[in-house]
Amino acid sequence: MYMKKVFVVIAALAAFYSHAKAQFSKGTIMLGTTIGTTGYSSANSDYGYDAGNSRATTTHTFTVSAGPQMGIFLTPHLVFGVTPSVNFSTSHVNTTNVSSAGVPTGSKTITNTTTVSVGPYLRDYFASVPGNNWFYLQVNGAVGSGSGSSSANSYTATSTANTNGKVSDILNWNVGGSIGLTHFFYKRVGIDIALGYLYSHAHNYNVNNTNTTNKATGSTSQADNNYTLNTATNGLSFGAGIHWFLKG
Repeated sequence: MYMKKVFVVIAALAAFYSHAKAQFSKGTIMLGTTIGTTGYSSANSDYGYDAGNSRATTTHTFTVSAGPQMGIFLTPHLVFGVTPSVNFSTSHVNTTNVSSAGVPTGSKTITNTTTVSVGPYLRDYFASVPGNNWFYLQVNGAVGSGSGSSSANSYTATSTANTNGKVSDILNWNVGGSIGLTHFFYKRVGIDIALGYLYSHAHNYNVNNTNTTNKATGSTSQADNNYTLNTATNGLSFGAGIHWFLKG
């Protein structure tokens, strides 16, 4: 009796998966656009030094991307495609230092960038649920370049400073995976909703000009502070889109 139940369950799952694969045919073209993909990540770091001083940093990164999406069914359920996109990113970094004598210093830096990227994706429609809904798993990656700007405010016990700069030589790449649902509100038109994980790496060169004001005298000095930045982030992503499925 137990083996019979197991066989029935296996048979039902096989039939279910076969039905899922039968929704599409090899060579079907998937065309559409991402209505918007957003990602958010946050990181907090605390440093306690043996000398008695301390340091704390907080980083918040928010990204938004949108673009067309094109793909072709390699099998009745597996899609391979490419996604060019425009990406907007803003990063806020807050840093506070406290010396062993209890004197605080700190800074706040905001960086905004706009990049254009392109990358492949692989999507597998693996199961259906009532109401013309189909679950899928997707892996994707992208690489892009662009430009941006930055600004910062900082303070010490004796001075305050304002910084303005430009961001160039941007090279960003990311990889991620997600699980999503396509709802077919028309025979060959579907809306996607997906939740996933995204790892990204950003490289850029920053040119900055800093104006520092002495609190006691009110005098101001200028200085350049140029640097190369590499940043890696992990976070959740949420996406939505609409697609047309055209027979090949």
